[in-house]
Amino acid sequence: MRSKIITLTTTLTIAIFMITNPSKSTENQKITMPTEELVIEGKKPARFPHSTHLAIGLDCGICHHDEEHQPLSSLAIKVMVDSSTLHCVSCHNLKHPDKKLQKAKDIFHALCKNCHKAGYEGKNGPTKCTGCHIKKSK
Repeated sequence: MRSKIITLTTTLTIAIFMITNPSKSTENQKITMPTEELVIEGKKPARFPHSTHLAIGLDCGICHHDEEHQPLSSLAIKVMVDSSTLHCVSCHNLKHPDKKLQKAKDIFHALCKNCHKAGYEGKNGPTKCTGCHIKKSK
């Protein structure tokens, strides 16, 4: 009984602290999900309509994961202080220990094309180059 009282008291204390100290609260540090089409720069830039993927009901953890490759929930992403870790290249770069996972091109082609071929709820995404890549003007 005593441990339950201590646990409840601790929980209430933390909750009161978060409410009375908004600068420390994750409420002020929420990451907003991009609504515009993202462009992944590179030799052949590719567009990524974030809102389209969210609209069909894909969970954030399909693409975004932690260091142990566990899916990140939308709540975990929303309360992040630094959104730069959500960018694939924050880990998938020349420092990555697995050479097959160092280049963004290889990651996207494997993850995106496989998902687009398999489809989601009966709908398939583009699998041809022009479906994602932007033609550069000369």
